[in-house]
Amino acid sequence: MRKFCLGSFCLLAFAFCLTVEPNKSSAVSPHIVISQFQTGGDGAGTFNDEFVEIFNRGADPVDLNGYRLVYRSATGSTDVAVPFATWTATTIIPAGGYYLIASTSYNGAVASNLQYDPTTCQCSMGGAGGGLAIRLGANNTGAIIDSVGWGTATNLFVEGAVTAAPAANNSQSRQQNGCQDTDSNSANFAGTVPSSPRNASTTPSPCAGGGTTLFAAISASPNAVSPGGNTLLTVTVIPATTPPSTGISVIGNLSDVGGLASQTFFDNGTNGDAVSGDNVFSFLATVPAGSSGGIRNVTAAASDAQARIVNLNQSITINAPLPGEEPLLLGNPSNATADIANENNYLMEKPPYSLSYNRGKGTANWTAWRLDSSWIGTTNRQDDFRPDPSLPAGWYQVLDSDYSGSGYDRGHMCPSGDRTNSVPNNSATFLMTNMVPQLAANNQGPWEEFETYCRTLAGQGNEIYIMSGPSGNIGTIAQGRVVVPAVTWKVVLVIPNGTNDLQRVSKSTRAFGIIVPNQPPLDINAPWRNFRVTVDAVENLTGFDFLTAIPKNTQELIERKRDIL
Repeated sequence: MRKFCLGSFCLLAFAFCLTVEPNKSSAVSPHIVISQFQTGGDGAGTFNDEFVEIFNRGADPVDLNGYRLVYRSATGSTDVAVPFATWTATTIIPAGGYYLIASTSYNGAVASNLQYDPTTCQCSMGGAGGGLAIRLGANNTGAIIDSVGWGTATNLFVEGAVTAAPAANNSQSRQQNGCQDTDSNSANFAGTVPSSPRNASTTPSPCAGGGTTLFAAISASPNAVSPGGNTLLTVTVIPATTPPSTGISVIGNLSDVGGLASQTFFDNGTNGDAVSGDNVFSFLATVPAGSSGGIRNVTAAASDAQARIVNLNQSITINAPLPGEEPLLLGNPSNATADIANENNYLMEKPPYSLSYNRGKGTANWTAWRLDSSWIGTTNRQDDFRPDPSLPAGWYQVLDSDYSGSGYDRGHMCPSGDRTNSVPNNSATFLMTNMVPQLAANNQGPWEEFETYCRTLAGQGNEIYIMSGPSGNIGTIAQGRVVVPAVTWKVVLVIPNGTNDLQRVSKSTRAFGIIVPNQPPLDINAPWRNFRVTVDAVENLTGFDFLTAIPKNTQELIERKRDIL
């Protein structure tokens, strides 16, 4: 059974007091519900004219940060891989407020607040039947907050009995302007002819109840910052109305990011605050130079003179290697630097991996990471492909949709499977700076087989230093912004688990590379060993100089040695 605490607003960003059996939707939602949906238009080329409207039926505002809108086919047993919507930043829906998520093919008069590409995410809704759910957390395992199934649906998302499948250009709408929720899709929804979507600019239509709770949501922009950089911390407060809030203040604990343990946030137009007196409290924080990488937490408390308090938590990623996890310990093969003038050899260091970015190619020159069993866990693949916001201002951020229809996979350099010990580390592998256009026969064939082999080595008590990248140019995608490589390559060095790694590399240390064609003909079932080469061969291909931190005589010997294991 699901249980919800009613005395305070429950959310990931706050004190999370919601416990839910993840794959069961059998209790009335306390706030966010699916309030209207249309599954398609009425002719060829308009079948993806879809939208989903959500509604806050609760008495207090809700922050969508951490939620997902997911879809299943009529008989599907899993959510589609890419959600219709994923919120990773503060997105507030007031009590009685609406929010519209529509496909890129949507042609309605009311503007959508968020769009998805049905072709890219493979989440086009079935007209005859299907199911939608609002989840708190990951696909398949996140708690179901509300769901609806229609038509022929027999999937998990049906509450009670299905509602009817909407006809073309019509919708199914939750009754009482979205307020009705009896956990029966057939009873709660009725047809709207023609559909009439509402969005965030629609006048709220609150359900029964009053605003007795103080609301606050925290965000950081950016939420990933390099040592020495700044992040603007913002707390948005919505005062209670019964009785009215007075004397609102926000105090944060910034000690985990090198700041004060009791830092006042400002709503007076100073210290990063944009507008005075708008109940948005801000503080521009600086992360000290030399900070180690990883996830840090900022906590804060918003309070009013009526003794109402909201506790907040915001995670911030420090973009630097983790202590003891320096992926460039063995050398920086292209002498990449973090100087923005060095735009085609720009060093970007993140907790899970480091890379040299090439602005002209729209891909990394190389990505480097260290792998051992501590990086392997049970975290689900996040599939949250997205632009990398840590690129310098003014640089084009490659989009997930830039690969759509190109004929190439979004090929990971640092694999998702090598970073499953936490959600943030796995999610970081889906930044588009970690992708190159990769032929499916390459990415899903020997390349993937070699990734699995490396994880097997890690499970056998080894640590592996890995570098990976593209080489060559056989064309472009994304209107010329992203170069398609002729081959992809990897260099690996394998040593038993231990300390003082650099000192333990010897002439007997195993090091080798692979070079895999990125154009037909290529057999997807070809063994990775068919593409094994020496480190010297990869150097000759790329012009990079690997393993430069190793003494010269040892370096030269292991780089020319052929691997036979």
